[in-house]
Amino acid sequence: MEQGSKKTIMLGVIVVCLVSAGVIAYKTTQSGKINLEKFKGMKTWVQCRNPACKHEYQMPLVDYYKYIEEHRDPTTLATPPLTCEKCGEPSAYRAIKCPKCGFVYEDGSVPRGDFSDRCPKCDYSQEEENRKAAAEARRGGK
Repeated sequence: MEQGSKKTIMLGVIVVCLVSAGVIAYKTTQSGKINLEKFKGMKTWVQCRNPACKHEYQMPLVDYYKYIEEHRDPTTLATPPLTCEKCGEPSAYRAIKCPKCGFVYEDGSVPRGDFSDRCPKCDYSQEEENRKAAAEARRGGK
């Protein structure tokens, strides 16, 4: 094979690889968008970290995800703070309200290795209860 045709083939392979990489990158970023339609009508709890405020409130889940998408820093995995509706400071984060005792605590504050919804006040976990019930149902079904 001639030297000129080898270079042409190599150049063609490089171009195909670059185009493929671009298509894959485009599709990956497009599929990373959240379909907000499925969250319509749902709410999430938010808690302010400002020690002088500590306000807890619910907001539409669609609004929460829109805010995060608009204000996130693509160079970090950290979730940006929301602006607290009471004190106006950028210090509010997503929270969980315990279905048993009603205590509101910041999402992600549970130690690793435990159920993510374990209440730090009463130790209740709905996820744990659901798993226990599912295990009982499997045992009873045999």
